[in-house]
Amino acid sequence: MQLPDNYILIQKEVKHARLRVSEDGRIRVIIPQAFSQEDVEALIKKKQRWIDRHLKFFKGMSKINLQRNQILLYGNRYTYFYDSTYEHKVIVDHEYKTIRAKRNLLDKTIQQLWLTDVAKKHLANRTEELAGKLNFKYNRLYIRNQRKKWGNCSKEKNISLNWRLIKAPMFVMDYLIVHELLHTVVMNHTHKFWTMLKSYYPDYKDAINWLDKYGNSL
Repeated sequence: MQLPDNYILIQKEVKHARLRVSEDGRIRVIIPQAFSQEDVEALIKKKQRWIDRHLKFFKGMSKINLQRNQILLYGNRYTYFYDSTYEHKVIVDHEYKTIRAKRNLLDKTIQQLWLTDVAKKHLANRTEELAGKLNFKYNRLYIRNQRKKWGNCSKEKNISLNWRLIKAPMFVMDYLIVHELLHTVVMNHTHKFWTMLKSYYPDYKDAINWLDKYGNSL
């Protein structure tokens, strides 16, 4: 069987075969060393609908394009200006959507450190505010650098949020916060959970749709 160009066959010391579909349309087929060509063909045939569904999902995702001097913050494009006046602080103008600082916030590493700091302050304040407003109790809040999760709530009622959420609109951040706060009461995604979520945050589907469409840009 001749695999299409977007298929990548990887033989490893693994017990079970698995597939990974990437945003760039590539399908990685990870198989045990003992797998034959017939086994590969059977696996792909069996998983074809799953593959097509994931390819369709990634194809439907949109990307937030930024110009070279722009930074994504609160779901908006902010224009960065180097300004030696502000050596030890960053000035954010929400009206004109500008960011001024002496530090080079266009450098990915420096930008991530700054955005993580902004996220820690904003998400901590907003989580405390929403918890009080909706009468939820949580233990501790962590801002983490997660690649595959936007948030998490442990059995100890510790909440973790992804720092990248600071790039999303306010209504998306609020949805994720309420989502994790609700897990302090209902741990699993049961029918009860979604019913309660709708009562606490009626527009939650708009936030989910935004993340599905633009989450890969964060």
